Amino acid sequence: MKYCPMCAAELGTRLEGGRDRVACPSCSYLFFGDFSIGCGGVVIRDGKALLIRRGHEPGRGWWQIPGGYVEHDEVITDAVAREVLEEAGVRAKVIDVLGIRHSVGGAGSIGGPSSNVYVMFRLEPLGGEPVCDGNEVTGAGYFSMEEIAAMDRVQSLSKFGIEWALSGRVGFTPAQAGSDPNRPGWVLYGLPI
Repeated sequence: MKYCPMCAAELGTRLEGGRDRVACPSCSYLFFGDFSIGCGGVVIRDGKALLIRRGHEPGRGWWQIPGGYVEHDEVITDAVAREVLEEAGVRAKVIDVLGIRHSVGGAGSIGGPSSNVYVMFRLEPLGGEPVCDGNEVTGAGYFSMEEIAAMDRVQSLSKFGIEWALSGRVGFTPAQAGSDPNRPGWVLYGLPI
């Protein structure tokens, strides 16, 4: 990014928050970094976990829980339910948060590191049978832990989430939802009381 997205002036840098940041010398625009939020859904039915096999790189051929990126204007719980439906054809609703992963790596749009937060949810299936499109997803189904252990190339993060969900332990549940019309869609998750 060379020009300000707010006023089109050429960007420079300024010290803000203890580090040099890309900033506009003409307006108040300040670039805080390149971030993404991902989500994945652990869906358990009859003691078996829903997995999909990736059809695209990175990770083509690997089995994992359905998931993907949260859009900038999307509530994260809606995003994970959408990803489960899009990738596996299963309608599901969020129960709780099983875990959160943070990673830093790769080059961001300005050449710095890109940071990703990935939130793994437990979902209850509401309907639909696993299907795949044969392109983005080349396999989908419910699998027992024994079947998963015998499969080649199952993502370790997915195994963690499935084991946690099957253990019966409770994750973070919605503790408080926002009613501020200026900040729609916010939810605070915490341990149940």
